Amino acid sequence: MTHLEQQFVSQLQSLVDDAPRRRYLLAVSGGRDSSVLAHLFHQHHLDFALAHCNFHLRGTESDRDEQFVRTLAEKYDKPLFVKQFDTMKVQKASGRSVEMVARDLRYAWFVELAADYDYIVTAHHANDNAETLIMNLLRGTGLKGLTGIPAKNGQILRPLLTFTAEEIEQYAQEKHLSYCIDQTNLSNQYQRNKIRWEVLPKLQEMNPKIVATLCQNIAHLKQQYSFYHYEIQKLLNNLVFKSSDYFLISIDRLLEEKHAKLLLYEWLNPMGFTEDTVQKIYVGLRGRSGVVFSSPTHELLKDRKFLILRERPTHPEAPIFCQNMAELERQGFSVSRHPISEPPTFTRNADVLFVDAEKLHFPLTLRHWRAGDAFQPLGMSGWQKLSDLFNNAKVNRFDKERILILCSENQIVWVVGHRADDRFKIDENTPYYYKITYHGRD
Repeated sequence: MTHLEQQFVSQLQSLVDDAPRRRYLLAVSGGRDSSVLAHLFHQHHLDFALAHCNFHLRGTESDRDEQFVRTLAEKYDKPLFVKQFDTMKVQKASGRSVEMVARDLRYAWFVELAADYDYIVTAHHANDNAETLIMNLLRGTGLKGLTGIPAKNGQILRPLLTFTAEEIEQYAQEKHLSYCIDQTNLSNQYQRNKIRWEVLPKLQEMNPKIVATLCQNIAHLKQQYSFYHYEIQKLLNNLVFKSSDYFLISIDRLLEEKHAKLLLYEWLNPMGFTEDTVQKIYVGLRGRSGVVFSSPTHELLKDRKFLILRERPTHPEAPIFCQNMAELERQGFSVSRHPISEPPTFTRNADVLFVDAEKLHFPLTLRHWRAGDAFQPLGMSGWQKLSDLFNNAKVNRFDKERILILCSENQIVWVVGHRADDRFKIDENTPYYYKITYHGRD
């Protein structure tokens, strides 16, 4: 067993409990690194299958790589999965870089396949890690981005991460392994290739062991980030709390923290908020309420005393038309009909409505608040805008969007959970009334 093979076995065992008994799905492009990866798994009699993506980005070369991987699977007598992608079509629709689109397509497919396997294995090595560190320094990704590529991330394994490209090349030559050469990897068209062929060679002139040095720095930064992340989470756990479908943080308590802006960034960045957006939120902490900041997946409301975070609604909820009371009950209500000889027992429970049965006309409509909505609050002769009702009750913008409005013939009957309309109240001419109770919607 060669030194590299011994290190490979040791690395795999450090990453995976009972490694020889696991099932592995190997991402194999046909290039040198993934070909060496497949050879090592075969040499050590591990249970694996191959997965190959044909992105159709390099014409006949893409098909050549696919055929090579098919031959490799036959050689090792292993299952093979091949996926064809119209990458350029997806890229044009998304507006993102080809590299990022291909990466997302690849991993999404691997996850689909991985239900039958314990781990997805890629052939990333030490040079990839060093290049990633430099790329993230250029992008300004912060401390987490300087921790490089993880050797294990959930179901994804990278057992070659400790080996340099030179070590892998030497092993391929010693074992007379054949592989395909991707000509685009030799071009400086992509940022990573510029780092690989221009930046790293310059750094090697100053430090011949630059890859090893950068990987040592990554190892140190991982330890430091682990400590930093642990301490940050302790602080956030004391600041952030969950209420219904939201996460909230007290603005006053946040501002008492010495590193308030940093805590805000570490809380919001995993939800897709950029550093620029976090800066705007921080600057506006003492500003007016009602301002909403957005990321691709979340929304943050600056309310009076709290920052309120929620997932972005996928789409506005359409009005629901109820042709009868049974359909209303399916929306989280209970309904009972009573003669006036059984007088209602009024309480302060805002989730209960007593309404003249003859004043309701089907279909009833359940919808959400709209700008300009107004009604006649029970016990009042004048009109009130719902926006004023909500402001007086200090209802935040997110909750306001969730409140249900029960309408009859476009007239507001009930602001559910808040106030009934005076026009539908029980009076001396009422023969029957409904008692409607709101229990909430799943």
